[in-house]
Amino acid sequence: MRLLPLLLLLAICVSARAQTCRVLDPELQGRYSGGCANGLAEGEGTASGSAEYRGEFHLGRKHGKGVKTWANGDRYEGAFVEDRREGFGTYTWGRGKWQGERYEGGYSRDQRHGFGTYRWPSGDYYAGPWDSDVATGPPTGMMLARSKFAEEARAAVAKEGVKVCREMPVGIGNWEWVRGVVVAVKDDQVGVRIDEPGKYGHFKAGETAWSEPTEWTPCL
Repeated sequence: MRLLPLLLLLAICVSARAQTCRVLDPELQGRYSGGCANGLAEGEGTASGSAEYRGEFHLGRKHGKGVKTWANGDRYEGAFVEDRREGFGTYTWGRGKWQGERYEGGYSRDQRHGFGTYRWPSGDYYAGPWDSDVATGPPTGMMLARSKFAEEARAAVAKEGVKVCREMPVGIGNWEWVRGVVVAVKDDQVGVRIDEPGKYGHFKAGETAWSEPTEWTPCL
């Protein structure tokens, strides 16, 4: 009869110990399972919160080899040092502006640094040196074309009073137009007052949406 209370007490102790094992990355402070030392994640483990991680920990931080993924589909696989991307790794972008693009190469203090290769879904790629997240080698033809497009878009859109429009995704394979007027220009972004937000709640009528000029196109 004494065995059941003993097992129950043991289960409570194990549960309490698991709950107090901390992961310091604020994006991973939901659930954790794995090694633990002095109340901090240690060794192999799995943690999740607004993002997910599976790999090595030291003193509660991502340290060693691991894979971290985000809700938008972004994924990094490679080396970490004290929660930072450090050493060799591969980062693939999920949904959004850079969907399907990928970088594989060196990292230093969470930034692309050293030699690395950046690939676009079109098949174009840049392979060369990086310094503090910036490609410093000779640009490819595609990179030059993107730069020219960005300059032309800024010249056409980045003026107060310009009427602009933008296609927004609706479900899978469908789109709708959102329309507005440029009301402010700051640094490399434009502020667009939304006049016609569409039916699916991308924006609210009357709000000012900030984004890069390339997100919009002049329209009547």
